[in-house]
Amino acid sequence: MTAAGRDRLVALGDSITVGVGDTVGPDAAHGPGWAAHLAAVLGVDTFTNLATNGARSRDVADVQLSAALALRPGLATLLVGGNDVLRSDFDARLTLLDLRRCVDELRRAGADVVLVRLPVIGLFELAPRLVRRVMRRRVAAINAAVDRVAEEVAGRVVVVDAAAAIAPAGARAWHVDRVHPSPAGHRRLALAVGAALAALDAGYAPDGVLPAAPDPPGPGQRLTWLVRAGLPWCVRRGRDFLPGLLRAVVHDLRAERVLGPGATVASLADSGLDPRRRIGRG
Repeated sequence: MTAAGRDRLVALGDSITVGVGDTVGPDAAHGPGWAAHLAAVLGVDTFTNLATNGARSRDVADVQLSAALALRPGLATLLVGGNDVLRSDFDARLTLLDLRRCVDELRRAGADVVLVRLPVIGLFELAPRLVRRVMRRRVAAINAAVDRVAEEVAGRVVVVDAAAAIAPAGARAWHVDRVHPSPAGHRRLALAVGAALAALDAGYAPDGVLPAAPDPPGPGQRLTWLVRAGLPWCVRRGRDFLPGLLRAVVHDLRAERVLGPGATVASLADSGLDPRRRIGRG
């Protein structure tokens, strides 16, 4: 890969790529977020972050993709799906189509592509078992779509698992909302993606400096965030998310009655990845 191509990095995605949960100082030339830190590690000349808060896969495919192609990137990153799993109309088939379209078009334009697999959403790990199971299954369905697209698209596509990348940060890996990475988590993800790219092509060998991470917030700061931002977010998102979540939980309970104790509940209607179903938006 040419140096000129490598020096044009474009990031697509949602709030994780925007940099929610991250904090930076004046040494962060490209701003907050793991993709911005990747740009610093790679020493790119041009970095454009097209990610937006609340973006779903269709927003990336319908809006961000065209903007990315116009920039003629040599490298593009894509992390999306977290907002899709939080919606009542969740359908992983549609996310699969959006991911495939993005990767196909970016590859045809000559860009190397980084796909990032979602981590389990820590906020829902605090919920009852049935809720945890639904959310884990939805995340797994998104990751299955990521893996399938990477297998189908020929060429230079790198897949990085966010959970494995962030795990070395331990208890400091996550922001207080337990949805987004912390400053340490964002930096860990950037380093993992950089290492995966270097394994793909020696031209991606790191030649920049990772911005310093601040100290984690104390108990008082965490409580302030919960009152001012966390609880209002839960109320807003719950209006749309809870009906779909309740339907998915009921589906699991019905399936367990039919299959019997200990049976595996695939909940194919919820994941949307039943191979017997035709993939399409119609």
